[in-house]
Amino acid sequence: MKTMFEILMAASPEQVTRCKIAMVEIAHGHWDAAASTMEDAIYESERGEWATDCMEMREFCLAMDKVKCQGIQGVAGDDTDRVFLGTIKRWAMR
Repeated sequence: MKTMFEILMAASPEQVTRCKIAMVEIAHGHWDAAASTMEDAIYESERGEWATDCMEMREFCLAMDKVKCQGIQGVAGDDTDRVFLGTIKRWAMR
């Protein structure tokens, strides 16, 4: 998985501001907001490696939000793979 900085450096000019916003949200521990920002980036970009990196970051942010709210038990044995696959399906079907 690439870091948010690596995603920012590979972003198209239209997505740079959105990536910067996501970095600030992550830095402040607003994982749910960062996941939402990354989801917007996914839906507004073309398919490819960059969008896949954004999907991975979105899933990471969602997992970290669960950890923030529920502790490590929030992600132990959950259905994270199902959520990740659902995101890929929604993105591929658009």
